[in-house]
Amino acid sequence: MKIAFFLQGKSSTDHTVHVSAVTDEIIGRLNSKGAHVDIMVPEEKALNVNEIRLQYDLYILKSKTPLTLSLAGALSASGASMLNTWKATLLNRNKVISTALLAASSLPVPPSWATGQPLQFLPLLKEGPLWIKPVNGSRGKGVCRITNDAEVTNQKSPADPYGLPLPLFAQKEAPSEGRDLKVYVVGDKTWAITRPWPARSMEDKLGQPAVISQEVRLTALACGKALGLTIYGVDFLISGDQFYVVDINAFPGFKGASGAPFYIADYIYRAACYSSSKNQIGGVRHEQFK
Repeated sequence: MKIAFFLQGKSSTDHTVHVSAVTDEIIGRLNSKGAHVDIMVPEEKALNVNEIRLQYDLYILKSKTPLTLSLAGALSASGASMLNTWKATLLNRNKVISTALLAASSLPVPPSWATGQPLQFLPLLKEGPLWIKPVNGSRGKGVCRITNDAEVTNQKSPADPYGLPLPLFAQKEAPSEGRDLKVYVVGDKTWAITRPWPARSMEDKLGQPAVISQEVRLTALACGKALGLTIYGVDFLISGDQFYVVDINAFPGFKGASGAPFYIADYIYRAACYSSSKNQIGGVRHEQFK
């Protein structure tokens, strides 16, 4: 049984793979079960696009770089099995799409807007501060809090290399008790931690274990169902009995989630077994991908 882990390099210039302690434990557990696991960083070499073929029983989309998602799209179109699926990962990468899908499922997301012109946010400030977020952002990069007209007018209209406008995404500030609640999900298994935002130290990132209500747990599971994710994290803001979903992360780092590597490895192994048996029955040919 062969499993490929798509991982991200350290930076845009250094594509040396960085394997976290959690991922390293997951891979170690998979190897101990008899699986053959390869780590793949697409950016570290020139891929022959003409020769992309299925080689593995299961592909794990831990990285979400543009090249990884492009490669995953080609493999998915050829029938590859993935966790999370390429479509779900792609949908989750876009905050306009993912927020719309969550809202359509009646899940508690803050009032949210998208535009191509920052000045369109000015009237919205009358109802309170806004959080501006990159549409395809992650790890809190590029997120800023807007409280007055001057901060809005200082926002630049983003554009792609051809000068076409890129969307700006904003959410009304949700009430909060000052810490993020992160709920990690693998299938129907959940863990929860609270931690400060932004998390500046490893201690911050590990957070503190938290007990969550059944309503919050069911909301986290419903988020995965709405977006098609099976391994993911949901960020909540809590204030008394109120809570809001403010971010979804496909296959996050699971920092602070005690015992998570065991459950993740078991979930991946069972998915790979199912995919392998399906391929054998269907006679799918696994060919070398170069």
